[in-house]
Amino acid sequence: MKKCATLFALLIFSSNIFAGTGGPDLFGYTWKDSDEPDGPAYNWIDILALPNVTQVKLLGDDNSRGPFYMNFDFHYYWYDVDQFYVGSNGYTLFQQGQLASPFYDLPTTNDPNNIIGAFMNDITFAGTGNTAECWYWINPDYDTLIVSWIGVPFWMGTLPYYTGSNTFQIILSAVDSSITFQYAEQTGTGYGGNTKIGIENYSGSVGLSWNTVFPNYMNPPINYAIKFYYPQNPTLQITDAAVQYNDNVTTGGIFLPVSSTSHSLTAEIKNWGTSTTSPFGVNAIVKNPSGVNVVNITDNTDTMASLQSQVMTFSSSMQPTTAGTYQFITTSQLTGDNVSSNNSKTQEIVAIDTSQTEMELGYDNGEIPFFGLGWIGGYGCIADYFIPPFYPVAITKLHYWNTTIYNQSTFAARVLDDDGAQGLPFTLYDSIYVDPSDVVLNGWTDLTLTEPIIVNSGGVYVTWDMKGENIFLGMATLPPLSYRSFEAGHDDWGTFRFSQYYDPLINITIEKYSYPTGISINDNQFLQLQLFPNPCSGTVNLVYSIPENQRSNMIVIFDVRGKEIKEIDLGAGAGMHQLNLDISELDNGIYFAELVSGNRKAMQKMVVVN
Repeated sequence: MKKCATLFALLIFSSNIFAGTGGPDLFGYTWKDSDEPDGPAYNWIDILALPNVTQVKLLGDDNSRGPFYMNFDFHYYWYDVDQFYVGSNGYTLFQQGQLASPFYDLPTTNDPNNIIGAFMNDITFAGTGNTAECWYWINPDYDTLIVSWIGVPFWMGTLPYYTGSNTFQIILSAVDSSITFQYAEQTGTGYGGNTKIGIENYSGSVGLSWNTVFPNYMNPPINYAIKFYYPQNPTLQITDAAVQYNDNVTTGGIFLPVSSTSHSLTAEIKNWGTSTTSPFGVNAIVKNPSGVNVVNITDNTDTMASLQSQVMTFSSSMQPTTAGTYQFITTSQLTGDNVSSNNSKTQEIVAIDTSQTEMELGYDNGEIPFFGLGWIGGYGCIADYFIPPFYPVAITKLHYWNTTIYNQSTFAARVLDDDGAQGLPFTLYDSIYVDPSDVVLNGWTDLTLTEPIIVNSGGVYVTWDMKGENIFLGMATLPPLSYRSFEAGHDDWGTFRFSQYYDPLINITIEKYSYPTGISINDNQFLQLQLFPNPCSGTVNLVYSIPENQRSNMIVIFDVRGKEIKEIDLGAGAGMHQLNLDISELDNGIYFAELVSGNRKAMQKMVVVN
């Protein structure tokens, strides 16, 4: 992949190439290693021997877990962070995301950003017999976080799919805002090339790399420490307004029915700069399937303090009157913006003609792929996530485009519910093994489900499970991209590593579903949840239907990052109910209301404009 850069990103750091020191970066961070006379002393901290240590579970191959809460503010660059994610490949993040091979020197504007990378390489927690562990510990004074990767091997492409062992840790100290890496063990050689070590800010435009001083080191030595020092008197002034997302936190693609009904356009804007900004324009454009602008509006933000966010609902909406792929493009227009890489977001919106008996959902926009992707070793999983344009629907067919097939390689297909933690896949609806003779080369392999899958709420994940090294799934490359693709090694789910460049060619066919005579949505045969008004201010009415008595029914309110805000116990009664919910204490923004009854869930987006 081509590595993006701007003039701003090129003026980031200088390093003393003759000693174990580096920096400063543009903000003022410097580092020293334990080989320097005044550098940090290597002093491994065995957090497993300390009380209240927490294991980071379900790490696998190329995924991340979180968010985990620090219970203190850690000063990082010119902003504070209080939660973190842990990556299987030797890093922490202060935003949701994950990193996989190939790894770049930090900083890089490639997503994700806000990285602290202690040992970024293709290491893995997956594979039979792999005893790798990761733990974190927060001290009782709530001013120190330590994350330790213990005995984590490198990934390799043949059985048992791992080799070697690495033990290292990251220490964040709020006492002096320092970051320390310590390396206790390192054996073996990584498949993914040189280990990348460093830090970067929220945009990847400012950062500091250890590798610029030691570019030929495959890995750091053992019994070794690197410490990044917060500048004593930082003077950097940044003007930066970022579009955080369009419509949903990942700017994920959506399906809408062809209709003259308006679809509201929302985006979150954040002032990442170091000073308050006066109101500035944010432009919203919607292009129809022919590329013609059907919306072109510029609305102004409010005055925004440093690090303040604002969810904007634009004064014009869109009407998806023609079937096909629309683009919803937002661009901040702050004068003097220093960071251009985060000024714009593009969301894919696919309008579906719901008058048809069969409707195909996909993110490919009719593109014929010229290449495909697969995994060395012949195992792995790619998935697309689909939220239907209406409910209830019946999923009847699955479709896959394979670009390369030989030596009896094939694939399997699965359909999974989004009822796992943080909306990830969990419950298996169906699975199909595809005979090699049935796989179509450079065309669609169509699979008809034995029984339709009925979806009443939420969405589904549809997987392509690789069976053999010699098969590759086609990739669409033309914008807009869906940002709805995922990958897994051993069901350790994470965002597809190339989701900002490609869309996997997986489609589904749906049909409208009608319940048998005497059964309808109003007969409370499954969960219903409706909110009005929406957007809402002060209070919101929730109308919900529960099909049968359960020991526990509740409404849970989450923010867009999955953090639980409020939980309301509804009691055990079945039937149709209405709840008037006070939301006056919520900040403006996008939230989600989830109705939970037994093992059933229904969710709706809630836009708060207090």
